[in-house]
Amino acid sequence: MKIGNRIKELRTKRGLTQEALAAVFGVTPQTVSKWECEVNFPDVSLLPDLSVFFGVSIDSLFSLTRADEFDRIENRLSETGVLEESEVKQIEDMLRDSMTDPEGKKDALVLYAKLYNHQADAYRQLAAKYSSDAVEASGNERALKELYVSHGSAGFGVKDNSHRSLINYLTEYMRRNPDSTVACAMLIDNLVADFRYDEAAEWTAHLEKIDSSYKPLGYRYKISALTGKEDVAAAAIAVLSNGFSDDPEAVMLLADIYMERGDYEKVITCCRSASNLTKSPKPTQPLLVAAHVSELIDRPDDAVSFYRETLKILKDEWGIVSGERVDSIRREIKRISSAE
Repeated sequence: MKIGNRIKELRTKRGLTQEALAAVFGVTPQTVSKWECEVNFPDVSLLPDLSVFFGVSIDSLFSLTRADEFDRIENRLSETGVLEESEVKQIEDMLRDSMTDPEGKKDALVLYAKLYNHQADAYRQLAAKYSSDAVEASGNERALKELYVSHGSAGFGVKDNSHRSLINYLTEYMRRNPDSTVACAMLIDNLVADFRYDEAAEWTAHLEKIDSSYKPLGYRYKISALTGKEDVAAAAIAVLSNGFSDDPEAVMLLADIYMERGDYEKVITCCRSASNLTKSPKPTQPLLVAAHVSELIDRPDDAVSFYRETLKILKDEWGIVSGERVDSIRREIKRISSAE
């Protein structure tokens, strides 16, 4: 396949316009059009960057630095489903070679984890699809059990589904790295999941000392709500509302809290506020949540409006006009409109 056709194929697969691709590489849309029509070709200096951006293996033709190769693999993992065994082996071989260098080893270990997590997630999605098909085809108990497991639920019966092993690791890690806000938050999440609320509260108090963001308040609210301390939970909500109203992530946390409490009007208000607060290119998640909640409270016109606004953001700010992200939203608009 000629390189122009290949660029067009990859651009179309991502749902990008020629204008959007041109903006990424600092060229004009006409230049991209000429690439794809084979009128002329990308400058040789751009080819490695194109390879990295699209996550494709043209490095056999053009030299890439190790950092570029790592970026290419990350992009590849974010853009595809289950990788073929041959491609997994190719990535593994490259990572194995990088393990001999101390600096390369750090990034290689992360990519090893990302590779296997990607494969696991992709296979889990396939399992969910086939188990759903199996339920529709037979509806028997075996199919239902596979459906249950494929969607990340615990198995049937009395089993030890705790996160004890991860909790033990994170606890020890925090003893060695007491200022790690990420590890502390992960530890709290898993303690809460295992109903170990007293320990979760202790680590939340620690997180409050090392993290000045809204996040400790979120955990303070969660633990208080789960343990029936409504006054503490209400106080956490008040501080979040008044002290972090200009932080879109904090506002979306409030949306989650109001969703749990069934206050759907406030959920929509928070989603709208978070979207307005976010700089371009805006994320689409707040508006998608607002659309879902609008339909939940029987306001289909509002839901369609939020979906249409999401399509506009994808087009105007991300340059995405086709692909599954766009198609899935259009299907939702069609479904809601036909139901009215």
